Amino acid sequence: MSRYVKCRKNDTYFKDDLAQTFADLTVGQVYKQMALYPQETDSGMVRVIDGSGEPYLYPAEYFEPLLIRGGDRPGNQQLTIRLDEITKGVLHAEAVAARKSISALLREWIDERLDLPESGD
Repeated sequence: MSRYVKCRKNDTYFKDDLAQTFADLTVGQVYKQMALYPQETDSGMVRVIDGSGEPYLYPAEYFEPLLIRGGDRPGNQQLTIRLDEITKGVLHAEAVAARKSISALLREWIDERLDLPESGD
């Protein structure tokens, strides 16, 4: 099961009274946590895929676990995606071939690729 963490800080050190930060971490952003190598397990670090798209080690205290429970999430939020005509056409063709709506097809693809719990809806 995939684990996700939420960034709570990104200060690295103080230099001349100015806090330097990890540029690829954004406070409040959710990141995918990766497994540590055996030699890293007692390091006090976590490996996350940061804003660069690459997995890096960061101090564990910079993150809090993101608890995802299906039915008790406050209110579902809507997401609007704007697609160019070609991509929209390809999605429509895939949905027709699968005998599904585009929305159902996209939900299925998301469910296949993300290890999220059932929403209970």
